[in-house]
Amino acid sequence: MALIAALSFGASAFAIEQCPVSDADTDKAGSYFEAVKTAVHNAPSCERAFKLTEACQFGDSKTNRLLEIVESKCEPLFMVKAGAKTKKAYEKAKERCDKIAERNSGTMYQSFAAVCRAGKARDFARQYGGGK
Repeated sequence: MALIAALSFGASAFAIEQCPVSDADTDKAGSYFEAVKTAVHNAPSCERAFKLTEACQFGDSKTNRLLEIVESKCEPLFMVKAGAKTKKAYEKAKERCDKIAERNSGTMYQSFAAVCRAGKARDFARQYGGGK
């Protein structure tokens, strides 16, 4: 019984927010894809861009477009100041994410890899750039 309670409690700690893109946003943008892209692009921070990407990912290779936006928001927070060791660690972290798609067939895994890479950009911005 305690295990079930612990698992129930633990699951809520890892809950991902629901995608906040509405039908009205989709209509205004012309498609769900464009509405999500706009939301991620307009996010006020690296952290928020990542959270939107995580919540609104497409489950296919289109998520790579969101990754590009997240990286453009997060990388400047730390790459300019980063030393060689930090840059190398970041490249290795991205390579580990890329292996998700390399080892598995299907566009769903490209999406997983893109979200992983976006998370690494956010993590490095937090750790080395003080960025949120």
